[in-house]
Amino acid sequence: MPKPTLILAPGAWYPSSAFDPLIAQLAPHGYTCQTVSFPSIQQATEVQDLSADINAVRALVEAAVNASQEVIIVSHSWSGLPVNSALKGLSRVERQKEGREGGVTKLIFISAFLPDIGESLIGAFGGVPPEWYVMNVENATVTADDPYTLFFHDVPDGREWAKTLRPHAWATKNSPATGTAYVHIPAAYLLCEKDRAIPLFVQELMVEKARQKGASVETEKIQTAHTPWLVDPDRVATYIRMHAGEQV
Repeated sequence: MPKPTLILAPGAWYPSSAFDPLIAQLAPHGYTCQTVSFPSIQQATEVQDLSADINAVRALVEAAVNASQEVIIVSHSWSGLPVNSALKGLSRVERQKEGREGGVTKLIFISAFLPDIGESLIGAFGGVPPEWYVMNVENATVTADDPYTLFFHDVPDGREWAKTLRPHAWATKNSPATGTAYVHIPAAYLLCEKDRAIPLFVQELMVEKARQKGASVETEKIQTAHTPWLVDPDRVATYIRMHAGEQV
C-alpha cells in the first residue's frame, strides 16, 4: 500500500528549507515530502491577509488528493492558522462520500496554533502582540527580537539557523482563521516542553479547547524547545512515521 504524501508547513519566519533535516530522515522510508512556501514569508511586503497562504496550502493538497494520494500535513507553529483554514472538502472522509479517492487522513501539529474560526494569532494572544515582536512599520513586516533564544537555543548550530529566518507579513498576524480542520480530521500534537515562543501551557490549552469542540487529538511530549526536528530529527521522523501507520 502506498505511503501517504507528507506536506510540511513551516512556522512564521521559517524558510521551507528548515525541514530539510527532517525530510532526510523520512525520504529513505519511502515518503514523498513537499513543503509549503508561504507568500507571507516569500513576498512579505505584498501580502495583505491570510488568503494567499491558505491558497498555497490548498494548492499543494488539492494536487495530491486529486492524484488519489492520501495526505498527512505536518504543521509547525503559526502555520496552524492557514493549514486549518485550507482543507474544506479535502479530508478522506469527505472525498469518500463523493466517491473520490485520496484525501487528508491526519494532521500533525508541532507546537502549532489551533485557532477558532474568526480568531487571529494576535487575538489568540489576547489582542496584544508578544513583547518580542519587532515591527517594521514601513514594510508592514514583523521579526523576532532574539530568534536564537526563542526558537533555537537547544539546536546544534542554532545561531546559524536563526540567520535563515525572514521577516513575516504583519497582516497575517491579524487576519482571522476561516476553518477548523482539526475538528474534522484526526490529529496528533507534539507538545514541546521547553518552548519559549509558545509555552507548554499554551499548547496544552489549545489542545484542550480543540477537544471541547469534539476534536480527536492525540498528544505526546518532547523535551525540546520550539524546533524539535532540528534537535532530534530521528525522534520526530519516527513520531510522524508512527502516525502514518507504520509499526516503529
